[in-house]
Amino acid sequence: MNHAPLSALRLLVLLFAVVGLSAFGSSPLSADAERPADPSYGAEPTTVGDTLMYSVQAGRPLLIALPPRINGESISYRLIEGPALSWLVDRSFMWNTTPQERGELPVILERTAVGMAPDTLVLLIEVTD
Repeated sequence: MNHAPLSALRLLVLLFAVVGLSAFGSSPLSADAERPADPSYGAEPTTVGDTLMYSVQAGRPLLIALPPRINGESISYRLIEGPALSWLVDRSFMWNTTPQERGELPVILERTAVGMAPDTLVLLIEVTD
């Protein structure tokens, strides 16, 4: 059985998904970049230990550029636990909140860097009206 047309269709769907996600943030955000005024991108985080706190309005997308380095070493992240409709790509955490969501929701990430044992970073996200 030939699956070439199905594979081509999957590749096309993936391409459209990547292009669509690129439209969320037309310019990349870095830890040093100024964040847009649009509240859907969250405010600058409040830091408590290894917890970063953000706020987003219900029904709006949230995009968080995670810190690129710790102690001068590049960091990689892995999503351990997050809400529905959320995902992690490299250092970007994205979440499409629904209009019904409210309250504080934790996102658990594992972060690793050369010469360091893996540890946990928590994003505590408050979803508001």
